[in-house]
Amino acid sequence: MDIKSKNSKIFVNLIVGIILFFVALGMYLSYPKIEQFAKEKNFNPFERSEFITYLNRSNYALYFDVIKNKSKNDEEAINAILNANDVMNSNSMQSEYSEEYIKDRIEYGKNELRSWRRDIESSLRNLEYCVKNKENNESVFKGNEILQSLMNDKIDPKDQESLNNVYRFYIVIDFDDRGNATIKNTHGINVNYLYDQFEWDNEEILNYNGLELNPIKNTRFVYGVPKELLYDDQITYYMESTEGWSYLEAESFFIKIALIIIGLMAIIIPYKKSKQIIGFEKFSKLPFEIHFLILFMALMYISNSHEIIIIDTIKGSFLNFFIKLNITQSLAIWMVTLVNVMYWFILLFIIFLEILLIKYILNKGIKAYFKTQCLTVKVFKWLLKCWNNSMVRFKNLDLKDDNKKKVKKILIINFIILVIMCSMWFFGIIVAAIYTIILFRIITKNTNEIKDKYNKLFEATNKIAKGNLDIKIDEDLGIFNSFKYEVESIQKGFKNAVEEETKSQKMKTDLISNVSHDLKTPLTAIITYTDLLKDENISDEKRKEYLEILDRKSERLQELIEDLFEVSKATSGNITLNLIDVDVVSLMKQTLLELDDKIQKSGLVIKSNFPIEKVMLSLDSQRMFRVFENLIINITKYAMPNSRVYIDIKNNKEYVEIVLKNMSATEISLNVDEMVERFVRGDKSRNTEGSGLGLAIAKTFVDLHGGKFDIKVDGDLFKVIIKLKK
Repeated sequence: MDIKSKNSKIFVNLIVGIILFFVALGMYLSYPKIEQFAKEKNFNPFERSEFITYLNRSNYALYFDVIKNKSKNDEEAINAILNANDVMNSNSMQSEYSEEYIKDRIEYGKNELRSWRRDIESSLRNLEYCVKNKENNESVFKGNEILQSLMNDKIDPKDQESLNNVYRFYIVIDFDDRGNATIKNTHGINVNYLYDQFEWDNEEILNYNGLELNPIKNTRFVYGVPKELLYDDQITYYMESTEGWSYLEAESFFIKIALIIIGLMAIIIPYKKSKQIIGFEKFSKLPFEIHFLILFMALMYISNSHEIIIIDTIKGSFLNFFIKLNITQSLAIWMVTLVNVMYWFILLFIIFLEILLIKYILNKGIKAYFKTQCLTVKVFKWLLKCWNNSMVRFKNLDLKDDNKKKVKKILIINFIILVIMCSMWFFGIIVAAIYTIILFRIITKNTNEIKDKYNKLFEATNKIAKGNLDIKIDEDLGIFNSFKYEVESIQKGFKNAVEEETKSQKMKTDLISNVSHDLKTPLTAIITYTDLLKDENISDEKRKEYLEILDRKSERLQELIEDLFEVSKATSGNITLNLIDVDVVSLMKQTLLELDDKIQKSGLVIKSNFPIEKVMLSLDSQRMFRVFENLIINITKYAMPNSRVYIDIKNNKEYVEIVLKNMSATEISLNVDEMVERFVRGDKSRNTEGSGLGLAIAKTFVDLHGGKFDIKVDGDLFKVIIKLKK
């Protein structure tokens, strides 16, 4: 299968190569026909309107020389031609134009007349002339003496023959005493065409830029262009360019035939076979702009082949070039043939590939091709992406930040777009108009979006100001996002402040109620039993019982008052810690020992896990003892009777962790945060003893030591975690 495919590829390339070679060879062999057709076309350089304009202007420039020879004064000669005095004194000119404007126009005319004179010495160096004024016989002359024979009304046949041999063009222009021009003798030009063009051009010059020039009178002008041109001037350019036009017309017929053959070959070859053409696969991958440039250059070379290779080949310039390289004439002829055939082969092969490319584009899909292989589309998409990204960044500008860089990026992208538009010449104006419309729509759209977002933000702030603290702003507000976050932060702060104030008010109410209840209970008991003791008839046994109750209630009252003082001092910041090095393990053991009677009474089993070594920390031993005491007493009150209590002390690298865990006797309904509030008890009915300040005091003392106090609840499991930094 591979061998068959390889043979097919070789066959296709061989056929294409042979056809291209013969078409290229045919173009080279058509040069004689091209030369023949060019001679038949024979565009005349002296019938160009530009050349006739030069002659008309030369009439006035040389007429200036004749007048100057008579007056010997440049200014008088110029004024005579421009009719400057009459113009200055003209009533019509003075009524229509200012004196300053008229002077400027006269000065401009003088400069133009001098420039026409300079043209004869520069742009028309090959032009020979003979001018004679019939009134005063003043004359100017340049060129071959035979040219002066045309000054006579009748010319000797021998002189006529000599003139025709020496000059490729000559003309006699005779002005009578009224300024009428007559063309009497011409060679190398169509007289009918010359008359029409000459009269029209002469009328234009007589009324040059609003100045009515004086007509030329009684003067004969003879102009001639020799066959042998000595200088490279405007006449040379006319000769070469008109010759080029002739060859261009002649070659176009044969080029069209060659292109038709190449086009038909490219169309006939199936698309699958065309992919086998040597170099086409890589050629098709080039960007579209490169293809456009290659095609443009190829067509330019083909259309200008007459200037590049055909004329030089026909006239033998190429052959002489190779001969000068010490190559034999026969080999030089072969070299010229090879260069010409290769020239046409390469150009036609490029055209052939570009036509195949059209089939490739149609097969791939025009949209898909330009999307993947057009640099302009890619650049446009990139610019569009940059613009969209810039617009997104612009919409989301943080007004608190310095946005100079973002603004600079937008301006740079806009500058690039403007540069591209300016490079399009006239079409750039159309593109600029479209761009302005698009930009207007984008700016209008973005302005409306910003306005809507501002209104939404403004509406939300009004609602917040009226007390609606639950309003949410879910939309993206672009450049107002930072302000939205600030508003949300303020809203959250207001909400927290309101909640805290509400909570504070509730706490104050609860505090007064709870403190009143907790203080009133033992105080009422003390008052009651004091009154009972006043009875002289009570027995000693009852008196002893009442005194024990008074002692217990007074201790209870003292504890409440001490806890209130502790909380008050902690809140006001009046507590001063007496820091010393304390062994945390020993302190915990001491606390358990002192509270052993309460632990035994509750039936709890303490399971401790303490490090063997000492764990030394800088603490206020009295207040940390109070922390441990409050926590253990809290456990004895609310833990499930006869259950196990776990106390762990972990000596970590950066901190010491103390964990106390127990199972609650009743369901824990309080929130974790509420448990450390003042006067909050696990027993909401407040039938158990306690101030409700135990956990609050413990947390306060831990915080004063720079530690962390956490409570975690998992079902009925109650856990206190204390972390103290080393």
